Amino acid sequence: ASGRAALLHRDGVNRRLRGTRRARLTALTSGGAIPDTADYRVVLQPEETPVGSVHEDFAVEANAGDIFQLGNTSWRILKVEPGVVRVADAQGTPPTLPFWIGEAPARTRELSAAVARIRVRGQDPEWLAREVGLGGAAARQLAEYLAAGTAALGATPTPECVVLERFFDESGGMQLVLHAPFGGRINRAWGLALRKRFCRGFGFELQAAANEEAILLSLGPQHSFPLEEVFDYLHPDTARDLLVQALFPSPLFATRWRWNLTRSLLLSRTRQGGSRVPAPLLRMRADDLLAQAFPEVLACGETLPPGDLPVPWDHPIVRQTIEDCLDEAMDVEGLLEVLRGLRQGRVRRVAIDTPQPSPFALGILNAMPYAFLDDAPLEERRTQAVLTRRALAPQIADTLGALDPAAVARVREEAWPQPESAEEVHEALLWMGYVTVEEARASGWDEWLEALRAARRVERDGGRFFAVEASRDPKAILRGRLEALGPIPVGAAPPGAGPAPAAPAGAADRVRPAASPLDPTDEPLLLELEREGVVLRCRLEGRQAWCDRRLLARIHRDTLERLRREIEPVGAAAFWRFLACWQHVDEACRLEGPLGVAEVIRQLAGFEIPAAAWEAGVLPARVRGYRPDWLDQLTLSGEVVWGRIWGAGGAPARTTPICLLPRVDLDAWMALAGRAGPEDRTTRSDRDDPSDATALSTHGRLVLEVLAARGALFAQELERLLDLLPSHMEAGLTELIGRGLITCDSWSGLRRLLKRSPAHRRFAGQATLVPAGRWSLLVRPGVAANGAPRRAGSERAAGGSFFGGEGVDDAQAEFLARRLLARYGVIFRRLLARERAPASWRDLVRVLRRMELRGDVRGGRFVGGFAGEQYALTEAIELLRRLRRKETGAPRHVAAADPLNLQGILTPEARVPSQARRRVQVG
Repeated sequence: ASGRAALLHRDGVNRRLRGTRRARLTALTSGGAIPDTADYRVVLQPEETPVGSVHEDFAVEANAGDIFQLGNTSWRILKVEPGVVRVADAQGTPPTLPFWIGEAPARTRELSAAVARIRVRGQDPEWLAREVGLGGAAARQLAEYLAAGTAALGATPTPECVVLERFFDESGGMQLVLHAPFGGRINRAWGLALRKRFCRGFGFELQAAANEEAILLSLGPQHSFPLEEVFDYLHPDTARDLLVQALFPSPLFATRWRWNLTRSLLLSRTRQGGSRVPAPLLRMRADDLLAQAFPEVLACGETLPPGDLPVPWDHPIVRQTIEDCLDEAMDVEGLLEVLRGLRQGRVRRVAIDTPQPSPFALGILNAMPYAFLDDAPLEERRTQAVLTRRALAPQIADTLGALDPAAVARVREEAWPQPESAEEVHEALLWMGYVTVEEARASGWDEWLEALRAARRVERDGGRFFAVEASRDPKAILRGRLEALGPIPVGAAPPGAGPAPAAPAGAADRVRPAASPLDPTDEPLLLELEREGVVLRCRLEGRQAWCDRRLLARIHRDTLERLRREIEPVGAAAFWRFLACWQHVDEACRLEGPLGVAEVIRQLAGFEIPAAAWEAGVLPARVRGYRPDWLDQLTLSGEVVWGRIWGAGGAPARTTPICLLPRVDLDAWMALAGRAGPEDRTTRSDRDDPSDATALSTHGRLVLEVLAARGALFAQELERLLDLLPSHMEAGLTELIGRGLITCDSWSGLRRLLKRSPAHRRFAGQATLVPAGRWSLLVRPGVAANGAPRRAGSERAAGGSFFGGEGVDDAQAEFLARRLLARYGVIFRRLLARERAPASWRDLVRVLRRMELRGDVRGGRFVGGFAGEQYALTEAIELLRRLRRKETGAPRHVAAADPLNLQGILTPEARVPSQARRRVQVG
């Protein structure tokens, strides 16, 4: 109502108020309750046709020539002007995608409570399948995620249980996550208020974020405090006033202020002539109006008195903005209710220090800009310094927060000074406070200390040696001792406490005396050091301990990485050479005798190879001086069984894929073969079902019926019972072998079929079928003894891949994982492209992670150039490390059907067809 641009005219004499002439036009062009989102218009050139809009941040960061997609068309940026992006048709050039940032409704408290119930009950996959309607695999995956999060935190965050989690990042600072599933409005208010309380307590502004589930505060190295105290940082009687003060420097207040200015027409959105005011100018003019109404918000901090900013509550736009922030963008009353619940005990408190982010913390760590409570850009967030493991490792709640003994011992050895002269001993005494007589004797410092005493540079006070010029301040001495000794327990060890951590290998020449427990009288000094951010509390051997902040970060980092830093990733060629040694193809690693054949069969179990290739190339390449009777000996003794277990077909006997299996594992392999992926059921024809007797030829059906009725039979018995021509019986046997329905208790039975000449080439009197073992059914799960059809979709079709199965249970997945590790030593997803087992990589990873926690396998990066998780046997890592240091040997060649034919898998070349007589180079 004042100035030349006033919209209202106030008649003070007659006490009247009316609109000015320009008020109507301003209301028509600038009115409306929908706030401006600062989007840039996208205009097609030269037609000047509006195409759409993109967010201001995307437009500002874009350059001329960039390609992005809008709608279903690619556009090339010609020029970026204030508020306008001018583009041309990119003619289908591959684009990037633009982004938009907006404000969406937050989750209500009622919906948050319902989600919390899912978190608690959803750890049972059967409940998820029954109540939520999830499929088996999805229910199991969600249940495992919820169980892993609960195990990592020791509790499930719900509206009745709030969890504080703190962990180190790679910058030396820490991240504090408050798991509070109250919805975005309450969490945003709680996060802003906590951020303000930390600012006033420590004197530093923190980066913070909040989403529907949690609040994140990024702490620096100077922040150290008992974690449980954070619950009491806010009081319900003062939290509202503190939150109001926290609003003013936040982007939320500036945005809502600008929205209210435009709604109230104090800030015009259009210029004279009807063109829109660019968003940057709107922000500048809004800041100018804020400086007039509330100058303290934008004032220089050096000119402001200490304490709260005086709020001009009588200004209607300031008051409206604060109320909108408290009641629309946030829920201040809900926050106060939560704080009262914490004070009164209605909301349970849990505080825990973890060595790595819990599964529940990953969401807030990767939050997008709309969750930020400060104005630091994404690339400058301290959360970028958080190192998360590629596997979620559930931990037992009783051991949460405990330090790994091996890591503690290693860091202690590294922290203790290792002087090589008297000067270095004196240098160490200047920062470590003192050294006791026992420590000096154990470390071998006696002669150096005596020489320093003689030079009057060191003095002895009781049982301690001090540098003469060193500080005698108790706090400085305690700080130096903690920096030299690592974690130190408080008081005596509790009954039943375990032994002291063992020193790491190679530490015999770096003797470090054991750390004595801290005197309880040191606790006030420790509390002062904790407030200064120098030391932190931890758990050691079942009791409370104190540790230098830097050393504790090293212990946590070493706990996560100690097994993974032992080997550098090797290239694909080196890994291929390793596989040649691991699978005994390398001349120096070849096996001998029947035991060698048995070991090769154990290693290659479950891998189908054309029948003729087994003795033509695969076994001779791995067993020195291979003799066919060695394989016959293993099959006749019952130790090994052969047959086709993956798929079915009518190929000749020589090219029929055959597996050799240890008989003890036959049931497990056949149980796996009874599962099929959905692609098999949709692409397989009825005649591909190996158990469908109606799809067999007459000869095959007769042989199957006799074997089902009479059991195992020699070849002579089959000839007598069937009264078939030898060629017809051979055709029937070959068909049933290809269908995966029969086997023989000797490999020689199959060998005779492989060596038979075609019928038209046989001469009169040539022997027909030489007796070689008994033929019998290769019974599968779901197949009746008489060959009746199993359940529909229970067989895996020929040509299937490792991926796409419906999933296997944990026992089957662990069995398969162990067999694949035995075959390759190191496994990752791409390596298994030729495997046929109907299990998904996710099924295997689930059990491999559990095996890693048990110490059965190791996870890490062993082979470079391949994405995803990798797991290895310990003995495989040792061999890989040993071979990495050796020079490349002579090239090796294997049959194309050999499991070592990994062209197109470990190499970019096209995969070589698995032809029995074709040979490929390894490595």
